[in-house]
Amino acid sequence: MTNSIVGLDSDRVRKSREKHGTNALVKEKTKGFFRKFLENLNDPIIKILIIALAIEVIFTFGHCNLFEVGGIILAILIASGVSTASELGSERAFLKMESAALGRRARVLRDGVSYEIPIDELVVGDIVYLSAGEEIPADGIIISGRISVDQSALNGESREVSKFRCKGESAWELSSDNKVFRGTLVTLGDAVMEVGRVGGATYYGMVARDVQTETRTSPLKLRLSKLASDISRIGYVMAVVVAITYLFNTLVVDNGFIGSRIIEDLRDFRALFSVLLHALTLMITVIVVAVPEGLPMMITVVLSANMKRMLKDGVLVKKLVGIETAGSMNILFTDKTGTVTSGEPSLERVVCVDSTYKSLSSLKKSAPLMRRLLDTAYYNTSATLSAGTVYGGNGTERAVLEFFKGERVLGGKVEDKEPFSSEKKRSLVTVDGTRYIKGAPEMIIEECYCALASDGTVVPFDKEKLKRELSEVTSVGNRVVAAAYKAKGESHWIFISLLVLKDKPRRDTRDAVLGMQRAGVQIVMVTGDGKDTAVAIARECGILKGYDSELVITSREMAKLSDEELKGLIPRLRVLARALPQDKTRLVRLSQELDLVVGMTGDGINDAPSLKLADVGFSMGSGTDIAKGAGDIVILNNSMKAINRTVLYGRTIFKSIRKFITFQLVMNLAACGVSLIGQLIGIDNPITIIQMLWVNIIMDTLGGLAFAGEPALEYYMKEKPKRRDEPILTRAMLKQILIMGAYTLITCITFLTADAFRERFSGDNSELRFLTAFYALFIFLGIFNSFSARCERMWIFSNIGKNKPFILIMLLISVIQIFMIYFGGELFRSTPLLVRELLSVVLIASLLIPFDMLRRIFARLAKKSS
Repeated sequence: MTNSIVGLDSDRVRKSREKHGTNALVKEKTKGFFRKFLENLNDPIIKILIIALAIEVIFTFGHCNLFEVGGIILAILIASGVSTASELGSERAFLKMESAALGRRARVLRDGVSYEIPIDELVVGDIVYLSAGEEIPADGIIISGRISVDQSALNGESREVSKFRCKGESAWELSSDNKVFRGTLVTLGDAVMEVGRVGGATYYGMVARDVQTETRTSPLKLRLSKLASDISRIGYVMAVVVAITYLFNTLVVDNGFIGSRIIEDLRDFRALFSVLLHALTLMITVIVVAVPEGLPMMITVVLSANMKRMLKDGVLVKKLVGIETAGSMNILFTDKTGTVTSGEPSLERVVCVDSTYKSLSSLKKSAPLMRRLLDTAYYNTSATLSAGTVYGGNGTERAVLEFFKGERVLGGKVEDKEPFSSEKKRSLVTVDGTRYIKGAPEMIIEECYCALASDGTVVPFDKEKLKRELSEVTSVGNRVVAAAYKAKGESHWIFISLLVLKDKPRRDTRDAVLGMQRAGVQIVMVTGDGKDTAVAIARECGILKGYDSELVITSREMAKLSDEELKGLIPRLRVLARALPQDKTRLVRLSQELDLVVGMTGDGINDAPSLKLADVGFSMGSGTDIAKGAGDIVILNNSMKAINRTVLYGRTIFKSIRKFITFQLVMNLAACGVSLIGQLIGIDNPITIIQMLWVNIIMDTLGGLAFAGEPALEYYMKEKPKRRDEPILTRAMLKQILIMGAYTLITCITFLTADAFRERFSGDNSELRFLTAFYALFIFLGIFNSFSARCERMWIFSNIGKNKPFILIMLLISVIQIFMIYFGGELFRSTPLLVRELLSVVLIASLLIPFDMLRRIFARLAKKSS
């Protein structure tokens, strides 16, 4: 057939390329650093910073605070820059992982000569050779030969299909006998195909294009948008209060509440304009101070730091926000094969008519059975053994040959062979005149009228007894094939045994499943297996507990349900059996309509749409390129334990963000309060501009770095998932912010107004010494507040040793602060304090710790009584 084919010549290749294009997939254009940087400026908190920066520059009429402006610009650059660099680094790691795919080549016939060319250079009309073990490079039509193809990457069905040359036109459907598709695998045979569709026109390419659409906003961005709005409102309210207080103090209090003097000042437009301008400046200062400049950088740093930690656990994060989204996950739809189970079945036992063998050593005691099973394993298979390693064939054939691979088989002559057919559900081989059959037990049992006993005798066959035994082994999740033989001259098949295989759950699956269930994550196993097998596996790994409320349905049953009916059942759903690819997408869509944060695992091309649609898609490291491209996170080792760890890291990140925000808002509240009340008590600048810049560095840059190192604590997994729209600021956080902010503010105001403290710091330059002491007090209050904010347990120093960067950063801040006191001079408005004076300041600031302990005790008691 192919002898007369010479393939395309160079001119026809060119014309085909011009008309249909090449086989290269149209990929989403890679964004450069600058474009990604601009996109990251769209972050909700970054937007507030930019607005604050604009207000600061525009409305202060050229008299803006250069240090504050510089601080905001630095915060924007660092946060957006680190985020961009982290995402680009993750992309590079992903592209490196895909590099093997880029090097794939195909064997083509052009101008009568066979070439090997990159698959991207294939064009419509090319003649391509296909052999077992190769991935089909484009959609095509079989023009010669016969092959078995594994199409599970496209349709999720594990059974192999036969493809061969046949007459008549047929549609481009997976069920077509003569059509093969890009991304599927040749498992047996050789064939020649003519390329019919390339690139984006292939089934594979269409899926690749579909998964490049944007998905809905992540929970973290949704929450940050709400936080940005809340902070803006708080800042505006505080700014108005400060401005009104200043105007009241200047126009009313300073005039002794005398109406005539107040009216006189109001009529002096030049003086009034100056007062109003100062009030506006105060408002802008308060708005800028209220904005958490370090939050974007802190979020970026904590996401990036955890991304690196997760890589050690076999998790490659492609999108930084995907980590936090995993921590918010309510429901996870997971594949069975390769994720819940190992993906490679093993032969567990051999069931004969009069005995059961669970090991090769016990089976060897029956030489007749051993001989027949060796012939079955070595000859009636598409798998091959080379250098002690099993290749090719399907999973069942590899498992059987693996079981017997250490045994020597006498060299028999294969006279005829019929590979496994999904239609006939069996395979046949003739060796030295003896025929061997292997396949579906229900079919082979009916063909047999006698059986081979352990001692080699042929005995009557009790079919009903064996069927009962078959039912027992399949009900616990085992896959079973039957083997029989027909000796030369015999007219009936003789039953040999049932080969019981099991695709065992991974060792860590049960613990990972139970861990996620304790964390409030609903696990739903989606599998193409039958209901009995699926239920057995789900029970073994802990997905099914045996409660009446748990629901197991098949794809056919689900198809009969309306969307509203299915939504009502999703909270009870635990297993979907005989699942089709479109079932996954439907489940994700309806779960999102229930406002759940949805996770999805997948490895095939058919999984890509649901991976992309899910809030967080977990692609398997052994999966297809399209699946890995569609997911947010790649599980390199395919392990459920790695998904469990991802949930923990996601929750840790959200906890760290909340801790940092609590710390920052406590200090922002205190700083605004000091600026406001300082005017009323006659101290215009309790903290200078330069000092405030250092305070901002502590609260923002260094504070963010300190909280980024918070450890992943297992007790986080005992909490329920957060709602998708749950605000970052909770009632408990607001109480802590108000109480600790008020305590910090009261401590500062008491220090500024109490004569006892002034007397404590009297001597040379008493006023400067006193203000230096106050500056030190404010910094050390910030340090102790950071310890308060980082721990939510009763003991304020709980797990402090697990965040060594936090300790080092706080020590660094303390050392720099002491250095500023003694060497800051006029720049930092400071003068050296005596050692006893410095110790007094630290002691006063440290009283925050016992106060916070009391707050925690009362909060715990209030929670218990409610």
